[in-house]
Amino acid sequence: MPEPKEAKILDPALGLIAAFVAIALYFPATQFSWAWDDRVLVSSRGTMVLEGFRPLASLLFRLGWNFGYGTPLIAHLMSVLLHGVATLLFFWLALSLGAGSVLAFVTSLLFAAHPVHIEAVAYVSGRPDLLATGLALAALLLARRREVCTPEGCRSWKIWPAYVAYAAALLSDEVALATPFVLAGLDRWGPVRVPWSRRRVHYSGFAAITLVYLLVRFTSSHGVPSSDAAAMGVEPAARAWAVPMAIYESLRVLFVPHPLNALRTLTAAETASAASRIAPLLALLAVALFVGLRRRDPLARAGAVLLLVPLIPSLPVFPFVGSYVEDRALYFASVGMCLLAGSLYTLIVARAPRPGLVLAILGIGVAAVSAAETQQRLPVWKDNVTLLLAAARTDPTDPLPHAMLADYFANEGNWPAAESAIDRAVKLEPKNHSFLIRQVMILNRRGKYDLSAEAAHKALAILPNDPVTLSNLSDALVHTDKPAEGAEAARRAVALDSTLVDGWYNYGVALAAAGKNTEAIEAYQRTIALNPNNVLARNNLGALLGQSGRLEEARDLYRRLVVEAPGSIEAHMNLALVYLRLGNKDAAARERDTVKRLSPNAAQQLDVVFREHQSQLPVLRETRPNARR
Repeated sequence: MPEPKEAKILDPALGLIAAFVAIALYFPATQFSWAWDDRVLVSSRGTMVLEGFRPLASLLFRLGWNFGYGTPLIAHLMSVLLHGVATLLFFWLALSLGAGSVLAFVTSLLFAAHPVHIEAVAYVSGRPDLLATGLALAALLLARRREVCTPEGCRSWKIWPAYVAYAAALLSDEVALATPFVLAGLDRWGPVRVPWSRRRVHYSGFAAITLVYLLVRFTSSHGVPSSDAAAMGVEPAARAWAVPMAIYESLRVLFVPHPLNALRTLTAAETASAASRIAPLLALLAVALFVGLRRRDPLARAGAVLLLVPLIPSLPVFPFVGSYVEDRALYFASVGMCLLAGSLYTLIVARAPRPGLVLAILGIGVAAVSAAETQQRLPVWKDNVTLLLAAARTDPTDPLPHAMLADYFANEGNWPAAESAIDRAVKLEPKNHSFLIRQVMILNRRGKYDLSAEAAHKALAILPNDPVTLSNLSDALVHTDKPAEGAEAARRAVALDSTLVDGWYNYGVALAAAGKNTEAIEAYQRTIALNPNNVLARNNLGALLGQSGRLEEARDLYRRLVVEAPGSIEAHMNLALVYLRLGNKDAAARERDTVKRLSPNAAQQLDVVFREHQSQLPVLRETRPNARR
């Protein structure tokens, strides 16, 4: 097994320069926020990953969380530095496969700048693939050292660092399962063929580590993943073509980077044509023809191994987990793609008068174009909004990004933006019941009750017995002065789901608006029985008790409520009014002072009621909030 060409003084410097370029290119990502499935890291304080058996990756997530005090800065910085290390390891791997210093440098620059790496580097939850690839490259370099591959080195302790690196890679991500097969491929098709007899012990060691990993993984709490876990994003009717289409899509992403689509899926329509079904075969044939043409170049042979073998764990194949064609899952396979690019470089410049100079210019130029594309796409992963907006721009006919944006804006309380996003989703898919019920909720929060009722009727035309839609329709109807219709909608909602808290609450609001106080009291009592902490229902129940002359019950209810919810202005105001009606002016004045501390404007309203008390009894305040999820 050969060592890299006789080390030149410039080699370490070139490798470090490539690593520095990788770090500098992605350094802006250190200012990014959490995005996408990072919510799992945030909710678990860095202790969980979304999928798979990745204890080492989880440990790094936890360290990043602790050192970053819950901010994403350290987590992003760790990913950027790991990409720099991976680039340096790629440089040394290219040298070990027979590439000259300049060729190894320009292919390393391409690896550093390739746009397919954005998801693995700029997205914190994409780090497992990055970490596993770096450790797998380290294992390959350690296992292919000359002193390890001699007959005397078969049982040497010097192979153990490679074993450790491989085990660590497996504990980072399942893509590392490709490492032993890549090693065997490089031994057979690399610069110098390594006999099986020299590797038998080493292969056995890697196989033993693999078996232990699989045993631990499948007997742990993660268990054996279901077949559905390997087919996320694939329509059931398209699953027969998922693997070949994923191969084609992955090769297309690697060799011809296209705009980001973080929500990449496969539909039956996309696999229906003969052209789409033959495309994977043509893509593989193109790779085979190039490697056949360059079969004397070890870089081409090794590139094919490092492209195709790591591609297998990224495919939607049981027992691997993940969505259909994820950019981050192609980080390992991109090593082979960049090596193939290096072989193409040498083919292009072979007849040039000064091939070294032409190679440098060509390689740096291609890397610069890739870096420009990466810089353009990198800000997409800044946060959830930029990511979903980019996905929407990539496929303007896909309503899902708009619906997810609506959810995100609603959670943030940005209701105008939520309305705009859900309107676009409904326009693209007007018969989607899920989109319509979200539109109903958002329009209610925006106070556009006529439009909300119209959207609710459309949703009910699709699914007539949906209690949540009926409940939100009730709220819209009450706000458009149709309390009787609102009460009927809410009655249907709670008849369908007697545990629907918002249904009972809206039923109480509608009945009270229709003047049916006795029934409204019962509805509020059912609401409170289901959710004793519902401040709005308790406040409205107290108001109805007071209006029904049950002042002592209202007083006792409000006394408990102001203790449990001391910040409720309505509860303090209504307690003051109850005291006033019971003739306890001192207690009413004390509550008035509390209201003034909470809200001077509310205290002014209360003073008006106090002044009018001499002429008529004050009416307690009922609350009518907008619809809720």
